[in-house]
Amino acid sequence: MHGMSFHGGVAETILFDGWHINDVSGMISSAIGIILLTALYEGLKSYREYLFARTEFFKKNQRKSRNVLLFSRVHFFQTLLHVIQVVLGYFIMFIFMTFNYWLCIAVGVGTAVGYWLFAWEKTNNNNTDCCS
Repeated sequence: MHGMSFHGGVAETILFDGWHINDVSGMISSAIGIILLTALYEGLKSYREYLFARTEFFKKNQRKSRNVLLFSRVHFFQTLLHVIQVVLGYFIMFIFMTFNYWLCIAVGVGTAVGYWLFAWEKTNNNNTDCCS
């Protein structure tokens, strides 16, 4: 058991007893997996924002009752994606809370890679709805 301070090393248990690493190759493969997991989290976040924007467009162009939208397939799908996003977010938080700086760096790199891959449209967005 490690203290509540940042540390290095390659002996770590990550999330589950079955995900225990003891050597450099285990740390490298785990870091790559964490980078992919965190990038997936960022991609899921961007996809949910995209779906939300499309749903808002749909709601503006259709006059449907609140109950129809509440029980729509899109809303159920959004709910499922939200649950997956929250669980992945907690997994990533728990990985960071190992305080192993190699794993923390992997989380940071994964966040950067995920944002770079999936949120690049935000920088090209000419949407001025917020300010008009």
